[in-house]
Amino acid sequence: MANICVVGGGPAGAMAAYAAASCGNKVTLIERNEEPFKKLLLTGSGKCNYSNSDLKSDSYNFGQNHPFWKVLEELNSDWLEEFFKEKGMLTYKKDSLKYPRSERSDTVKKLLSSMLLEKKVDIVTRKKAVSIKKKSEGETNGEYNKEAGCFAMTFEDGEELNFDKIIIATGGKAYPSLGSDGAGYRLARELGHKVSFTYPVLTRLLTDDKDLNAVTGVRFKAKVTGEVDGETIGSEEGELQFNDNALSGICIFNLSRFLSKPLEENAKCIIIVDFLPEMSEDELEEYLEKIPDGEIGRFFEITFGEKTAALLLKKIKDENRKNAKDISYIIKNFRIKITGHDSFNQAQVTKGGVDIDEVDENFESKICKGLFFAGEVLDVDGKCGGYNLHFAFASGYKAGMSAGKEI
Repeated sequence: MANICVVGGGPAGAMAAYAAASCGNKVTLIERNEEPFKKLLLTGSGKCNYSNSDLKSDSYNFGQNHPFWKVLEELNSDWLEEFFKEKGMLTYKKDSLKYPRSERSDTVKKLLSSMLLEKKVDIVTRKKAVSIKKKSEGETNGEYNKEAGCFAMTFEDGEELNFDKIIIATGGKAYPSLGSDGAGYRLARELGHKVSFTYPVLTRLLTDDKDLNAVTGVRFKAKVTGEVDGETIGSEEGELQFNDNALSGICIFNLSRFLSKPLEENAKCIIIVDFLPEMSEDELEEYLEKIPDGEIGRFFEITFGEKTAALLLKKIKDENRKNAKDISYIIKNFRIKITGHDSFNQAQVTKGGVDIDEVDENFESKICKGLFFAGEVLDVDGKCGGYNLHFAFASGYKAGMSAGKEI
């Protein structure tokens, strides 16, 4: 039996602790807050969109050849649904999004808490790890020392504890008010790991385009394309939301994964809005040519609504567009300069983190034997729609099972 410590009481940490304890080990879960799962309660607008039936490698920032994708093929959405069902929580699917049947994230919190209680995981709250050191072979005689442990962990209050294995599942920097302050990155660096620069993603994109103030509060189904220094980096369809000096909506959140870093590097970033993605530019041009000159304003208001119509017509007037071809181009290529993104306080996920090429398919460090990682602390980010939470659950389970094996 090994003495294992899991640092971080989120979904990844809970799954890791449960899996490691299921292998018959003594497991301690360290959480800096007064209780675990604070961030979990916010997911899916409080409904906890825990997974997606349409898991694909291109929904993440690693390719299908990376070992992590092989893990997600094994521990896929069906596996997680069946896992929760066996533990007593029924789920349901809306489109490809998966939720607890209760539609309450608190249900998932209670389930995870009961799982940890069942396996007698020792949960220690209000405790922050500030340092982890790997003991030398001289201190452990080249083997795991069951008395001394292979890792010495120091806490903010000065206490030091020893463990045989460590699983870091501290999350990233998103929602720092809930305890995600990047502490896991500091611990990883101390143990020899590279940590890439971090950026807030799945967040709003900011703009100083004053014309957009007129459409604040408007929601419109559109296709949005991201452009960095003139190069297209991706497109998404969905509900585009206009906020004060910002663009929002899931389609924008997904594009923020590719724009946050270029924005901080002062690249020229543009969002191109197609307000009628169901029609090609040629089809729209042909349709517009049939509308009498005096009826064009009515067409815009009926099709786009009063505020959006006014925005488009102003752009057409400002650029002196008059014929059907020019008007069609504006409708399908409305360009908005992006000047920034929201901070980690509003971001759902962190881009960047512990270098995943330094972690093997079991989520064990290639640099430091006995050290494991799970969840958002790793340089892994996925699209909106349960992808990131699924990775937390799957990576936590895999890391816990791997760490839980006999020493």
